[in-house]
Amino acid sequence: MNVTTERLDKVKVAVTIEVDQDRFDAAVMDAYKSMAPKINVDGFRKGHAPKAVIEKVYGAEIFYEEAVNMLIPRVYIDVMKEHQEEVQPIAKPDFEIVQLEKGKPFIFKATVDTKQEIALGEYKGLEIEKIEEAVTEEDMNQYLDDMRSKHAQIEEVTDPEATVANGDMVTLDFCGKKDGVAFPGGTAEGYALGIGSHSFIPGFEEQMIGMKIGEERNLELTFPENYQEPTLAGQPVIFEVKVHEIKRKVLAPLDDEFAKDVSEFDTLAEYKADVEKMLTERKKEAVKMQYKANITEKVTEGTDVVPPESMVQAEADNYLNDLAFQMRQQGIELEKYLDLVGGSLDDVKADCRNRAEGFVKQRLVLEAIAEKENIEVSEEEVDAEFAKLAEMYKQPVEQVKQVFTMQGQYPAVKRNVLLEKVTDFLLENAKIG
Repeated sequence: MNVTTERLDKVKVAVTIEVDQDRFDAAVMDAYKSMAPKINVDGFRKGHAPKAVIEKVYGAEIFYEEAVNMLIPRVYIDVMKEHQEEVQPIAKPDFEIVQLEKGKPFIFKATVDTKQEIALGEYKGLEIEKIEEAVTEEDMNQYLDDMRSKHAQIEEVTDPEATVANGDMVTLDFCGKKDGVAFPGGTAEGYALGIGSHSFIPGFEEQMIGMKIGEERNLELTFPENYQEPTLAGQPVIFEVKVHEIKRKVLAPLDDEFAKDVSEFDTLAEYKADVEKMLTERKKEAVKMQYKANITEKVTEGTDVVPPESMVQAEADNYLNDLAFQMRQQGIELEKYLDLVGGSLDDVKADCRNRAEGFVKQRLVLEAIAEKENIEVSEEEVDAEFAKLAEMYKQPVEQVKQVFTMQGQYPAVKRNVLLEKVTDFLLENAKIG
């Protein structure tokens, strides 16, 4: 085979391959054997017409598409093995047929993202700013308030003079109108809305504060400029709302009885001491993670790494799919959620892509450091990571390992362990202060 390579940029390489005629002919014969049983030719039983007869009736090109589909992946793999020092693919290639004509050599091109040489800057002895690890009184109060809210009693408000306040759960009817006409998706009855949840477009929940049970009010609002429905983006509308019910959390007093209800301790003092210990451990771990994030960002800034498009797009798709899954877990589709909050799918995709670019750049730099420092991952370390995943999913370790392996995620788990080892290495060699 005749193979030529062209580096298009720091990452992409175009590999043009002229396939040997005998190999192409063999692929055409394989295509004939695969397709013949489905081809009708007058004078022959179905599936028994000779190859030459079929080509005479339908043209020699009848087998080309099938032959090419079978041939390209095989030839590409063989070529990559022969040129592995010159071209090291890191993603699936894009194939393009350059020449496919009777009597001429078959030529195709594979364009693929490849491993790049990264010029690493300084990554040992880097200075990072110290982060305060002590648990503050504010941290304690916030946690205790959250616990009181979590264990609060939800009571219906019966006082006719009571008004909607931030934090209330309100049952309401609403009808959104533009120029006096109700628009699709803007009407509901008996809808439960948490005031302060920011579930609706800006201003909706804020303008409901102060309403009484049974009260009707027109909310004058404007949809965000980036709203995904073009006919509503940036447009002024009126939502006609009516409050049917108000429910409110009643917080328990912060005393010994509360401590007994939410913990294994008999006194508030004992409970607070345990909370402080737990928060200290949490904050210590959070600070460590922040240190690692800061130093990884600093190390990446000092390189010439280029994020390959294929990796960025794959990672961005993962972020978007994860977000959509999280929304479905909460009982709402992503598109519907964006409608309610006035968000744009394009903006979400742009944010996912931005995050993906940063992640891919950092990943490639950390992998380059691992290679330079001979940092490797043992099977025991991978097994330990699967044990953590099993604990998180509350499933047997072997079952989790099997599922990840069958889904092709085993390499990703191993890679994550490697990246953690590299960031630990960077942190150990950093100067904090």
